[in-house]
Amino acid sequence: MKLVDLPVSFDRPLRLFAYIVGHSQVLFRGEQDIESGMPTTLEVLFTDVGALAVRDHYRSLTIRIASAAEEEQLRAVVDCRPWHDWRAFILETESGGNGYVMAGGMYWAEISSPAGHSSFLIPDYDLPQFRPDRLLPSEPTTIYAPFPRH
Repeated sequence: MKLVDLPVSFDRPLRLFAYIVGHSQVLFRGEQDIESGMPTTLEVLFTDVGALAVRDHYRSLTIRIASAAEEEQLRAVVDCRPWHDWRAFILETESGGNGYVMAGGMYWAEISSPAGHSSFLIPDYDLPQFRPDRLLPSEPTTIYAPFPRH
């Protein structure tokens, strides 16, 4: 795992792929599209999710840590359990309509893999089944996580 600073921008379509309530996880996926110049599948995973306001699809996406003022506004609006180790991640698009995810962690990785397989960031969870006639994708070489700044 490689720790990196935010913000991070993804100049490709991403869609909400899975929201696993019982495990408090939200997964976005950008599918492989070789014809459009995207030879990899991208996954962005938020863990220990406490609250969120997201779209089901993004043409491009920038994720950053909320400013102190933004975090204070979210704390006032979102009535849920104490924050403890949560951070407020702001999701921004070029077309506006920002969203947020309050979560304990965020990870992303890219891998060359066919569409239709289960997640490589949360492989233990039974997501939409891959077709048995296809090979399983290999593990991603690098999984990124934002460096924790409190």
